[in-house]
Amino acid sequence: MPKMLMLTLALRNVFRNSRRTLLTVGLIACGLAALMFTDAMVRGMSQSMVRIATGTLLGQAQIHRAGFRRNNDVDLYITHSDHLLQSLHDDPAVAVAAPRVITGAMLASSENVAAAMVYGVDGAAEAQLGKLQQAMVAGDYLHAGNGLAEGQRQLLVGTGLARLLEVELGDRVVITVSQIQGGDLSQELFRVSGMFHFNDRMLDQNLAFITLPRGQRLLGMDTGVHEIALRLPAPPAFDWQRYNGDWRGQVLQTLSWEKLIPQLSGVLEMSNVSTLIVAGILFMLVALGLINSMFMSIYERQYEFGVLLALGTRPVQLFWQILYEGFFIGVLSALSGLVLGGLLTWWKAATGIDYGNLEMSGVTLQEPIFPMLHWAQFTWMPLSIVLMTLVASLYPAWHAARLQPTRAMRKTL
Repeated sequence: MPKMLMLTLALRNVFRNSRRTLLTVGLIACGLAALMFTDAMVRGMSQSMVRIATGTLLGQAQIHRAGFRRNNDVDLYITHSDHLLQSLHDDPAVAVAAPRVITGAMLASSENVAAAMVYGVDGAAEAQLGKLQQAMVAGDYLHAGNGLAEGQRQLLVGTGLARLLEVELGDRVVITVSQIQGGDLSQELFRVSGMFHFNDRMLDQNLAFITLPRGQRLLGMDTGVHEIALRLPAPPAFDWQRYNGDWRGQVLQTLSWEKLIPQLSGVLEMSNVSTLIVAGILFMLVALGLINSMFMSIYERQYEFGVLLALGTRPVQLFWQILYEGFFIGVLSALSGLVLGGLLTWWKAATGIDYGNLEMSGVTLQEPIFPMLHWAQFTWMPLSIVLMTLVASLYPAWHAARLQPTRAMRKTL
């Protein structure tokens, strides 16, 4: 039997029972569309979680004195930080370098007392690095200047912390910290100059910000800092080893966001694994459905196959004919799924899906998730569907090729 004739017969047989074919194609296409949309959602959610985590306060990387991240020991601060900051500013792979001093503190108002993490920051750098300035809901952001003038005892508190302290704008708050090198307790009076709302309960209840010079003086430091948060325009171009190791007699450690929040990195890896698991389950179910559909088709056409075999058609030709039918079903399913999945993903990529401040791995999704179209959704996914239909067609094709002409015609009659 010529190959073109086999292809023609296979294509005709696909639509012999159009209702069953359309049902099979529709089910496989819906499965492919669901897989494409799931992958797009995982990619969009991953990008959103990373953007929120790194863009709120964390940065894409941070430089610390080795050991500081383990227990936030205020004694482990970076000396000669002005030279390090100058080097970072001159580095084309670094867009923003924001120096900080960090300490646990007791904040006391006239009404209440609360514990919080106090950050001494460079207001201008923080505005470029994260969303602190954008998160301001009342009062003023940190003013520029040396931060030590009497009128610059500025304190920014989260809305949650403000409720705990029962303070409003202009109220006085005393901050008490333990100075470096086992020093005495240090206290200083500040006025609440602004309030921020990150839409994250943990951040809003546990953070307060003052100017960097005020923070250094409060801790009894000169020009040292505890951390330098970085925004990198192109992370792969950043030389991670340049700021690791010895620096002017101290050991520095440069950590990417994956190491700073490993729980988020783990969740993202698990999301990718989950997508593969969903794909495997989906392919298995689709394969079983296709095998069942093709066996029904073979059973209905046993007499036809018996006649073809009796007239001299070789079993291998019958095998290939059934395989071609599976191939055509796979192609139709892949094309239909591509259109359906592509339109669904494109629609939701334009409108987004709002999860209402869902919290995952310490990251609050403060914005709608926009599914991401990716080349893999239009290449290996539909190709996998076609390959899967071919594999699923092997057993029905082998079964049809083993039919005995006389038994096939007798069973049908």
